[in-house]
Amino acid sequence: MPPVKGSHATPPRLFGFYAIGAGTTALGLGVMSLLNIFTPIGEVANRVVPWMTNIHEGAIGPLALYVLGALGICVLPVIGVHLALRPVRRYLAATRTGLAPSEKVQVMARRRVINMPFVFTSVSLLMWVLMPTLITLGLHWWLQESDFHTSVFLATRAAMVGLIASTISFFFLEKHSRQNLIPYFFPEGHLSATQGTTRLGISRRIWIMYLVGTLVPIIILLFTLITIQFSAADSALSAAEYGRGLLLFTLVLSGYAFISALRLNSLVSRSVADPLRQMLSVVDRIQKGDYQARVKVVCNDEIGELGDAVNEMIRGLGEREKLHSAFGKYVTPEIRDEILSGRIPLEGERRDATMMFTDLRDFTNFVENHEPEVVIAGMRSYFTAMHRVIRQHRGVVLQFVGDEIEAAFGVPLPYPDHADQAMRAALAMRQALAELNRERAAQGLEPFSHGVGLHSGLVLAGNSGSEEQSAYALIGDTVNVASRIQGLSKELDWDILASRETMSRLSFPCPTVEAGSRSIKGYSKPVAILKVVG
Repeated sequence: MPPVKGSHATPPRLFGFYAIGAGTTALGLGVMSLLNIFTPIGEVANRVVPWMTNIHEGAIGPLALYVLGALGICVLPVIGVHLALRPVRRYLAATRTGLAPSEKVQVMARRRVINMPFVFTSVSLLMWVLMPTLITLGLHWWLQESDFHTSVFLATRAAMVGLIASTISFFFLEKHSRQNLIPYFFPEGHLSATQGTTRLGISRRIWIMYLVGTLVPIIILLFTLITIQFSAADSALSAAEYGRGLLLFTLVLSGYAFISALRLNSLVSRSVADPLRQMLSVVDRIQKGDYQARVKVVCNDEIGELGDAVNEMIRGLGEREKLHSAFGKYVTPEIRDEILSGRIPLEGERRDATMMFTDLRDFTNFVENHEPEVVIAGMRSYFTAMHRVIRQHRGVVLQFVGDEIEAAFGVPLPYPDHADQAMRAALAMRQALAELNRERAAQGLEPFSHGVGLHSGLVLAGNSGSEEQSAYALIGDTVNVASRIQGLSKELDWDILASRETMSRLSFPCPTVEAGSRSIKGYSKPVAILKVVG
């Protein structure tokens, strides 16, 4: 396993985990003390409450025992966090010294990062069971007249208060870990692939939130009321004091239940909603074409697995887009899209289109008199300029053959004004060639000249080639005639020639000069040729 490389510039600090462990425990301890003070039970009111509220004769010993136990409850979580983070600290210590941690240290650290909230919560729950039991039993031994059942009641209720505090600490620790440790140790996600980790699914989160935030406070209230009912006969409190004490107890418990339920609801809902919101923002970026976006996976539950799946899908889409773009460099985007969509029939289809052929004149002499690098650079500059103009006028370059360009207008995507677009492209190519020649003259290079031939009619469009390798091609008399017309451009010493068939389809005036009817090789009828003036 390679060393973990987090997105943080420096290793994360761990102080927040200690603060969360101690803080939530202190909160639970405070609530437990308030509940004990305001519980109107005979033994609690007559014996326990005085030494908790007033230091008087004979109360120093029990109070000291209680304070020591309370400090123990606050200190033990810090020790628990320290022990739980030990593998993480070992890894971070190694990275700070510049040493590469061993694979075993890496595995243990990554596993503990995920399991840390579970480990601490388990230790915390055990502490909330043992420490109150030891304290209440010690008080029962110290206060000889104390009722054993009251001691058991206080210990049990403290454990239930601790259950709420431990659950809150779990979700706080999980949130803090997701913001600090997990992005550092799992920059690529895949938390669910880590062996030996505990997983808390969405349904269990909701169940825990309902149980701890609602049922446990109700159980505490019912448990206390039942105990009060059985202890009422032994109480020295008046009815007014008894009622006031019960009201205050209910207010304290209700306030704690409300705040804890509200906080639990916020923590649980955000643990689910925040990753989903981040995922939606990534999906929005993907829709805009950003295939470098990634979901930040910070959990190993269903949402984490979904985030990993989305990242894999994004990688696949990115690879497809690269292939898509690369494919588009060898064939035009229109042909690429038609091929990939499967809309081009293997048997071909008849389409009405305008064909264009261009050819560089005297290119053989140019090749013979220049180095290959100069020839390639010249051809590339010419093809780039002409291709750009053809694309601007909705034309499709079918192929570059030597110094020749074969282009079509009206296929594979049909549109009615293909003759207009082809003629406008030819005129624009005349201007583009003039601009290119000015650049070449500035570089001390000889100018280029070309001939363009246009003809409109039916073509057969479809996939050709072998069964192993197909190619999109246009065949038919229209293609042959356009090629022959271009071949006449040198004989007639004119750069743009068009058939009368093409000129008759134009929707705008275009000055021409008659060049007469010519017999075309491979075509039975003479073709009327016109010189396009501009």
